[in-house]
Amino acid sequence: MYKTHYTTLTTPIIINNNINTYHTKYGLISLYKNEIYIGNSFKKGKYWDEDTILKLKPYINPNKNILEIGGHCGTSSVLYASFLSNTNQLHVFEPQRNMFNLLVRNIAQNKLQHKIIPYNSCVFCYNGVCKMNGTDLDGGGGDISKRYTVENDKPCNFGGVSLGDNGENVASTTIDSLDLQNIGFIHCDAQGAENFIFSNSLETINKNKPVILYENNYGNYLYN
Repeated sequence: MYKTHYTTLTTPIIINNNINTYHTKYGLISLYKNEIYIGNSFKKGKYWDEDTILKLKPYINPNKNILEIGGHCGTSSVLYASFLSNTNQLHVFEPQRNMFNLLVRNIAQNKLQHKIIPYNSCVFCYNGVCKMNGTDLDGGGGDISKRYTVENDKPCNFGGVSLGDNGENVASTTIDSLDLQNIGFIHCDAQGAENFIFSNSLETINKNKPVILYENNYGNYLYN
């Protein structure tokens, strides 16, 4: 049963179970209701990180492919895809299974399957298996698995979950082993794993010479 609510957005939010779907100028975006930071931005009528991504548009070649590491539910992916030509694609990696499912949902409901290729894997410095953190250290310290189910009324920063301990096992791959072609831009937001990721990406970077946006989790948490 769907219920329609209105906020400062000019279009409705459709709520189904524990998911909010927002009608935005870039398409439909679904989020878990208890998602903080990203969720709060949409509730206030703002598209998450829109200003940053739009400033990057002049540096993104529409005739080259994009690699996005740490895709969350796809808010950045949907916007990046609008910058690309019809023949180019965005490859997006999201290790958390529940977030990946939401990513796939957002791709499908915007009919972007031909432009956005999702992978349920983390990108790291080796091929194999990694473990996610089981605690929401960057959002309140809750048990992440419960935040999807019995504690879905409590806030959680699903986008701030890093590699760690006591969480779900996830597949791990390296940038170089992906052998992706014609990469013009890399977006890497991996909660402190960036140095490890780029340590095994030099072949890809030297071959493609992409523009790179990465999150610097040291100091003032600024993008560099």
